[in-house]
Amino acid sequence: MEPLQVHYSDGDMVILDNLADFQQVETTEAGMILSIIVVDGRLRIDIGGVPTEVRAHDMLICPPGTVLDNIFSSPDFRGLIFGMSYAKFQKTVGADDSLWSVMMYARGHPVYHMTDAEMRIGSHIFHLFQEKLSGPQDFYYKEVMQSLMVTAFYEISVIIKRNMIPAGSGPVRQHERIFKSFLSMLADSDGRRRTVADYAQALCISPKYLSACVRKSSGRSVLSWIHEYTLEGISRQLRGSDRSVKEIAADYGFTSLSAFGKFVKTRLGASPRDYRAENRKKEGS
Repeated sequence: MEPLQVHYSDGDMVILDNLADFQQVETTEAGMILSIIVVDGRLRIDIGGVPTEVRAHDMLICPPGTVLDNIFSSPDFRGLIFGMSYAKFQKTVGADDSLWSVMMYARGHPVYHMTDAEMRIGSHIFHLFQEKLSGPQDFYYKEVMQSLMVTAFYEISVIIKRNMIPAGSGPVRQHERIFKSFLSMLADSDGRRRTVADYAQALCISPKYLSACVRKSSGRSVLSWIHEYTLEGISRQLRGSDRSVKEIAADYGFTSLSAFGKFVKTRLGASPRDYRAENRKKEGS
């Protein structure tokens, strides 16, 4: 299977064919479900501090919150890299409870060897991505790309499911159930609910217990998840709506424009107005 010359990133998902691009794409750092399929060569990577080696025909799957460090590839490495933001996964795929258990299983079992048939299916899906990327970006372009990504993640889940040990999969544990409910509420609010206490109260648990459950399930804090969803919603509003900065700030519960501006600039590198102007300039070019 030849590697495909693909490179696509829209904030919700990323598709790459080399590690150099992967290490430069900022969205891969923000709560993505990430998959790397090794076509040739090998890859060494620290996953949550654990040294891991991935070889040809292996697939590495990393749920959100996975910490990746010390990435090294052999000179003959060829691979396919793609990821979906957890916010998009939650909205398009995550409603399926069986897939939730699959992703929780993958947290402790990140590497899977793929059969020739599975590699061919992966190749076909990426060729579809390539065809779309080489054509016009016209009607329903992003929706089609996202549908292909959903298909890819269902195929990934098939591979994981085949390798799951029935006795080890077990029922969803309490902290995982609370984490899933928390993420569902985040997706429903689009990041507009911004305090830990608010989510804890809605789940009828203490903020401390919510924090412990989220940390245990994802390795991240409650606030980091809240800020991620809030930022995604704000970014989408600034890029795709004509609402004023003041209206967007009020919608997301900021008490002043200065606080809103600081939140956006710290995380997006530009003021709300500059960020909107820069993105509209890109879209118009």
